[in-house]
Amino acid sequence: MSKGLNSHLKTAVKSSTLILVAAAASQFLWFCIKILIIRNTTKVEFGIYSLMLTIFGILAAVVPLGVPTGVLRFVSINQGADKKAEADEISKAGTQLTLGLGLAAFVLIYLFSGQIARNVFYTPELAGPLKMISILLPFSIYSALVLNVLLGNGFIRQKIFNDILMPVFYVLLVFLALRLHARFQGILFAYVLSSLSVFLFIIAFGFTKLGSASLMPFAMHSPMAGTTRNRRHWELLKFSIPLQVDIATYMVISWTDTLMVGRYVNAQAVGTYNVSVTLSNLLVFPINALFFVFLPIAGELYANGGGELKRAYQVLTKWIFAITLPLFFVLFFFPEMCITTLFGTRFLAAAMPLRFLAIGLLVNVFCGLNAPLVMVMGLSRDIMKISTIGAVFNIALNYVLVKRIGLGLAGAAVSTMSSNILLNLLYSLKLYRHSRIHPFSSAYLKPISGAAISGLLIYAAAKSLPLPYWLLPVYFLLFIIGYGASLLFTKSIEEEDIFIFERVLNRLGANPKYAAALLGRFAPKIAKPRADM
Repeated sequence: MSKGLNSHLKTAVKSSTLILVAAAASQFLWFCIKILIIRNTTKVEFGIYSLMLTIFGILAAVVPLGVPTGVLRFVSINQGADKKAEADEISKAGTQLTLGLGLAAFVLIYLFSGQIARNVFYTPELAGPLKMISILLPFSIYSALVLNVLLGNGFIRQKIFNDILMPVFYVLLVFLALRLHARFQGILFAYVLSSLSVFLFIIAFGFTKLGSASLMPFAMHSPMAGTTRNRRHWELLKFSIPLQVDIATYMVISWTDTLMVGRYVNAQAVGTYNVSVTLSNLLVFPINALFFVFLPIAGELYANGGGELKRAYQVLTKWIFAITLPLFFVLFFFPEMCITTLFGTRFLAAAMPLRFLAIGLLVNVFCGLNAPLVMVMGLSRDIMKISTIGAVFNIALNYVLVKRIGLGLAGAAVSTMSSNILLNLLYSLKLYRHSRIHPFSSAYLKPISGAAISGLLIYAAAKSLPLPYWLLPVYFLLFIIGYGASLLFTKSIEEEDIFIFERVLNRLGANPKYAAALLGRFAPKIAKPRADM
């Protein structure tokens, strides 16, 4: 293993550990919140809540037209070139655009919330929650702009802190609402208040660290001519709107299934379907954590000729898949047990959709970060084409399966699964054709067959015996043991794997010497463990 790859893998492990811990903590808190809400609301109320969050997520992503992302790019470039005045002007232009767009969205949603609830989702009870989230829109969009300005100025850890802050505030307010017996309405107000608190905190933090020169929409230290101001606005929009196409298609693929269920089935079905979405999303938080770490590594390796890029991609994909596979085993083979244990028997109809969604997301993890790698290589037009194909396919298939054929929740899940598989095939094919890069080494593929056999044996044994639900963690542990044995006996342990294993043990405060030596026995061609670890 070269020194360059050694260094990049070390960076990946160190940074991924921090982000993964933060993501796990955030995911755990949101998961607890979801369980609290499900157990204290009716299925219809939870469906309305799920629709509210889906609509808010779409609006918060689409309304700003990609401007916060464009600001991040321009601010980081100008700060790197020591052009603070230029960075401030770009930030101010972004502030003016996002505040204007956010206020316009607030007025429209607030005024037409009743018509949207009745005529689009056939759920009049949705009107009140829509008015509540419309108030959040200007604050949400502006705080996203401020956060990206902070990131562009090097305040990277702030993002991790904010990921934790929102669920902490929310869970405290939900507990308070439940203690005051203000169940559904209290939960809605808790979401609005916690969101508003976090948005205001981000804005206040931004002003504290950066001052008002770049974050106030009108006050300026050095007046900027109207033509210059207009040029900044146009420059931002010209760069940001193409990004918005990709963001919009991602939103379509992520939320079309929920919206289709809300429109063509009912709010109660949305609540049930959201349970399967919540559980299946646990599969992707490891690879999402890797995204923030892999992107700068991939960019540097590609800029230096890309000689080690394929190997880094293969090693990191293999590890993320290994982390994800045991969780997939539990969700796919024992969905009823997972749902009953966490949410109760009311939502058992989510079991089959959960299986379909889990398959689609496992394919996503199996292929690795192919789309970000295509982006690193500068193929933005190809990303736009592929994501558009995926979005159109997703909408059409959802409409046919949910509306025309009437498959309901299963149809929505099959549509999302199929879209994920199609997108990953297209991205992987584009990546391979352009660079001959793929993650599918023999050491990656061989253990999967052993893991599949192990999973089927555990599932068969569990189904043939009247075992209680509390044995679910035992099944999980047995599968991990089976997958680990498959890695060892197929001799799929590689030099980079031992290096990463050592680094992980070091981060956990354990001595890697003996564990690495044991792994080395199953991979005799690998260099001995390093004493300097």
